[in-house]
Amino acid sequence: MGIQFHGKMRLGASPFCWQQQKANLAISVKIHSMNGKYRGKFWKLIFVFMVNIRHRRKKLSFVLSDRQRNILIGSLLGDANIHLKGKDCRVFFKHSLRQLPLLRWKRRESTEVTGMLVNKFEQIVKGKTYYFAQFVTLTHPDFTRLNRIFYKNKKKIIPKNIDRLLIHPISLAVWIMDDGSKDNVGLTIQTHSFTNYEVKRLISALKKNFKLIATARKNRGKVIIYFPKSQIGRLWELVEEYILPEYRYKFPVTP
Repeated sequence: MGIQFHGKMRLGASPFCWQQQKANLAISVKIHSMNGKYRGKFWKLIFVFMVNIRHRRKKLSFVLSDRQRNILIGSLLGDANIHLKGKDCRVFFKHSLRQLPLLRWKRRESTEVTGMLVNKFEQIVKGKTYYFAQFVTLTHPDFTRLNRIFYKNKKKIIPKNIDRLLIHPISLAVWIMDDGSKDNVGLTIQTHSFTNYEVKRLISALKKNFKLIATARKNRGKVIIYFPKSQIGRLWELVEEYILPEYRYKFPVTP
């Protein structure tokens, strides 16, 4: 097999620049003496190579904005997870297929650091089929720093300084869209994966930063957060501009 690269190379360029020029999409590749099977594999390798270059450029230019950070904090209180891959971490956003509008919105908000589209799939658990959708970000040092804050021994936790993280209404809105639920004239947030003490931290942060009075309620052997009727008006004022239309049903009243 012989491979020939054709394209204009700038004289006097450094070896690194020459490599970049070879990787440019304008380069044409000519393949000799290669059957169809291997030709397909070769082009697949070229495609992966070019995608990796594009992803690397995305990561190098990406800086987590305040808005993205606040959305991510709300998501981490809900269904998002951060996992290590190589030396840095990436974020997994996974929802039930019923939550597809929310997932697509998160994907749009993460465009600068995401290389994949939303992927729909099914899982069979104990003989029952469930339908999900997800996307995964690229790895990035900003996600690694959040992993150190929200994880201990690979388990998600509520950090002691949550009152300095859960500070923006958009975080609260995302958390409600993830795990909130109408409860008669009140609203609950499902916090079954956190300890009783961690839920108390969250309730304290809600009072300190948003002037919201929430209480802990027992549910299935765990503790969840409950907003009584008296707090719904204040809660809605805080999050109204960030709640997607498809998720207004989670509120008992939307003035």
